[in-house]
Amino acid sequence: MTCLLMAAGMWAQQKTVSVSEAGTLANEISAAERSSVTSLKVSGPLNGNDVKLLREMGKASLAELDLSDAKIVKGGESYYPLGEDKSAYTEDDRLSTLFFYGCGSLRSVTIPNSVKSISNDAFSSCPNLVEIKVKNSPFFVSVDGILFNSEKERLVRCPQAKKLESYEVPRGVIEIYPSAFRGNTSLKSITFPRSVWSISDMSFYGCTSLQTIRCKMTRVASLAEAFDASTMNTAKVIVPKEALEDYKSVNVWNRFKNFVGEEEE
Repeated sequence: MTCLLMAAGMWAQQKTVSVSEAGTLANEISAAERSSVTSLKVSGPLNGNDVKLLREMGKASLAELDLSDAKIVKGGESYYPLGEDKSAYTEDDRLSTLFFYGCGSLRSVTIPNSVKSISNDAFSSCPNLVEIKVKNSPFFVSVDGILFNSEKERLVRCPQAKKLESYEVPRGVIEIYPSAFRGNTSLKSITFPRSVWSISDMSFYGCTSLQTIRCKMTRVASLAEAFDASTMNTAKVIVPKEALEDYKSVNVWNRFKNFVGEEEE
């Protein structure tokens, strides 16, 4: 069963598709459309065959993808080779490893409402991705295009092309998810609220403009390999004065070279 709406223009093509059987998306999108459609909404079950096609389009001209009414299901062929005889496959209700990896034309993605979990590299190497959107998900929420879990306790992903010179993590966030800000080269300053307990692996890798890290936590948060060595050598880390010596002595934090203690507000 297919429902489609096509609006063609000199620069843009939009298409809406509904599939009833996983693995059949290719039947609804012609070869010409795969390289010309810029806005696509898909509903229905999608397996590895379908994701492989979406990835192909995401490397061509597809800029806006709405999967809010789609459901990711296990099955079909691999959508991405991992090397050494390993490959990535779809899993039920999950954006699994490297799901959108390398989709350079994508600017906006609306995730499926049914998705319960997201791999930390699902949006890696999407250099033009500006926003990750959520419509009616019970599991995730989007705030200004930045993805959180539904309780807003975990910051899951800030899109790589999100223009942020300065960002203050919202109060109540306890964890910065692995790779959360990875590759965001516009970010110059990040502020962590007192609620943060954990800053996870690679969460700020590739943030080459990062100059200031402000921590409001008097209790030192757990820090994994979250920052590049160059950032740890050059960035200013501003912490509560009463906790300055703790930050300087705790493992991983103690690799930063430039601490500044300030009185709490």
